[in-house]
Amino acid sequence: MTDDRGALAALVLSAGSRVDGRPVGGADGLVDRARAALDGAGVRPGDVVLLTDLEPGALVAATVAAWQLDAVPLVAPNDRNLPAGLRGTCRLRHGLEAVPATGARTAPGLERTAVLMPTSGSTGTPKPARRGVAGVLVEAAGYQGYLGLTAADLVAVPVPLTHSYGWGVAMSALLAGCDLDTTPPTRPMALAGLLDTGTVAVVALTAGIARLLVDTRRTGEGRVRAALAGAGPVPDALDAAFRGRFGRPLERGYGSTETGGVFLGPRGIGRPIDGITVSSPPAGERGELVLATRVPVEGLLGSEPTRLWRTGDLVERDADGIFHHVRRLGSALRVNGRWVDPDEVTRGLGALPGVTEVHLLVLGRERTPGIEDLHAVVETSAAVPAAAVEDRLSALPAGVPRPRVLLCPSVPRNVVGKLDRDALIALVRQEEHRAK
Repeated sequence: MTDDRGALAALVLSAGSRVDGRPVGGADGLVDRARAALDGAGVRPGDVVLLTDLEPGALVAATVAAWQLDAVPLVAPNDRNLPAGLRGTCRLRHGLEAVPATGARTAPGLERTAVLMPTSGSTGTPKPARRGVAGVLVEAAGYQGYLGLTAADLVAVPVPLTHSYGWGVAMSALLAGCDLDTTPPTRPMALAGLLDTGTVAVVALTAGIARLLVDTRRTGEGRVRAALAGAGPVPDALDAAFRGRFGRPLERGYGSTETGGVFLGPRGIGRPIDGITVSSPPAGERGELVLATRVPVEGLLGSEPTRLWRTGDLVERDADGIFHHVRRLGSALRVNGRWVDPDEVTRGLGALPGVTEVHLLVLGRERTPGIEDLHAVVETSAAVPAAAVEDRLSALPAGVPRPRVLLCPSVPRNVVGKLDRDALIALVRQEEHRAK
């Protein structure tokens, strides 16, 4: 299995795929334009190239062009939260305009890296994660095998390609020779109409995008061969509604920015793909999902690659070998210099009637940022009496700080359904200002 970025570019180009009707390669195509722009900006082997503000076809082309130059694409929706060492790298932006590097051009530990992508930020500040070339190929084989991808297929990926799930499915499809359609979720009628034509073989969705599609009117008798839902849980009611509208169930997937898609199946989070073995928990038990991988997981920038990956997710395994996500394992929060176990708070508030999610934040006060408060944003489908909230807070063990509780009908999420931490903080600040 190759670790060579140039070889990965050659594999994509040899497949002859199209993105939104345009060839990925070809004379004077987007790849040639992107490579010429990067070459003109002085990009050298091993350099990091930030790819942002690009439409999907240009993003694919720029990624392949970077690989041809043995550079490492940093695929991100924006340039916020980048570590200082990556802020001065070469940038390729809208119109395939290259901005030469103004600072450090590379970072240690990228010899076998195919792509850098920021983590989703749903559990903290986004951090750049590395995906190795060999890991990309393992993920591609997993998608190709489970979804039966062939060069005759059109694969619809409305999920942004700047998200690891969307990028992984798109690259896996291109490596299989499939054509891509990237009609965005902001055009649900157009996307649903495309699925109804029967020309799309496979569609990659999130639960949020699937909800938009089930409300559309049917315009044709065509059906997709498979519909995949990733980047979060899929309620049974949504699966039933999607099946009723499109005649297909929602297949499930699971992964992370660091690993790519590693589980696929008909329910829960599925089963591990080839090249991934579950080290823990044992069959029939509940515990943290720990994976043994055929090729190393490179992990966050600056960390050591590993073949034993701790996911931080609590799962259980049913009799059919299907894994089910239970919850994210709690990690201690630091409030005013003291470490606090969040499980007591989330368990107490989560037991209130109608509560679907509890998210904790530690924020410094705006006027006195040296003093921190613990905030609990509680998503609830029904009105919760203030007395019931007070009862739960009063039952917290001694030493656990009382959080400031904000009830809301839905927590803010990004386009792929992940918690939008920046928007969550803004929601808390807005409520603070309103209460004054």
